[in-house]
Amino acid sequence: EATVKRLVKKNGEKPYLLCSKPLYATSYSKILTRRVITDLDSPAVFRKEIAKTLSVLKKEANKLLLIPCSDYYAELVINNRDVCEEYIANPILSKECYASFSTKASFMRLCGEYGISHPKTEIIVPSGELGQKKERSFPLVLKPSNSNSFEYLHSGIEGKRKVYICENADMLQKSLESFVLNGYNAPSVLQEYISGDERYYRVVNAYCDKKARVRLIGVGRPLLEYREKSMIGNYAAVKCVKDRALCDKAAELLEGIGYVGFANIDVKISPETGEYMFLELNPRQGRSSYYIRAAGVNLMSAMYVDAVLGKAFTERKYAEGDGIYVNEPLAVIRREMRARGLPVSELDTAKTVASVSPFRDVSVPRALTLLKRNARSFIRQI
Repeated sequence: EATVKRLVKKNGEKPYLLCSKPLYATSYSKILTRRVITDLDSPAVFRKEIAKTLSVLKKEANKLLLIPCSDYYAELVINNRDVCEEYIANPILSKECYASFSTKASFMRLCGEYGISHPKTEIIVPSGELGQKKERSFPLVLKPSNSNSFEYLHSGIEGKRKVYICENADMLQKSLESFVLNGYNAPSVLQEYISGDERYYRVVNAYCDKKARVRLIGVGRPLLEYREKSMIGNYAAVKCVKDRALCDKAAELLEGIGYVGFANIDVKISPETGEYMFLELNPRQGRSSYYIRAAGVNLMSAMYVDAVLGKAFTERKYAEGDGIYVNEPLAVIRREMRARGLPVSELDTAKTVASVSPFRDVSVPRALTLLKRNARSFIRQI
């Protein structure tokens, strides 16, 4: 308690960050206070530490906002809603709402209920598929049904990632074998592969208030996806685009299930039919959601106006301004886009904004850390 109070007194209204290990993006920062807690991702440790930390922080602030920054921590917050709700002002999803989309299988069922197109999906148990030679059309996408479960995150699978693209039956068997041999045998998903490069992806980020109304929503069009195995499914550059049809389709789903808080939906457009294919719903703002800020709208402010100021809902706001979020040096983005035959001219049509920069939140060790990280980007394929 003394440690937390000391940090809070020094901290003022800076964010107070809890994490299980330090990452470069928050190292040597002057705009937040970081506390590393070993095994914070253990359910028992998380419950103990979050209760203790919130009880101390509440003595120092009128209102607290608790923002999980990964699917796994979002799930831990939901599972400890009884502890967290006592202290915080922003809404937390109910376990019932979360269960309706938390696995790939449940999300596909949900899409069916709302008439939303989605990839053909088969639920499998890895051990039950080993040695099987079923008639399937490849390529297929293999995913753990919940890639953020404690079991998957703590499995010994080498090169662990959210998505495995299996070009043929042998690749599928090798991936399943890796699952089983490394202690992961939970239900998994086999999905049809929707073809198309970055130009066919869309990402939706939204904030839903305490009464499950979508206050702010915006669509991003990825310009560059990471190709590193551990980063597949994440984007190095995203442009905000105007797409009311997709926004309203996503909002109908979110409001229909009584969703509250930040939401992130991954979508792909079928090259064959032009349909929006919903892939998954994540209970937090997306890693690349800063494209909304690049477009001139603050996603966090929607939560602040709702949870802290308590302002009544008036109308749904759309993020539609020109803006591009980048997570790598612009020269690297251009190089990779040219190499993949993607239209580099996109980068010249809107202002680019980086969420992490060595020229803001300045300190000598932080600048050196970020410059070193950016320098590595120039000598590797992202």
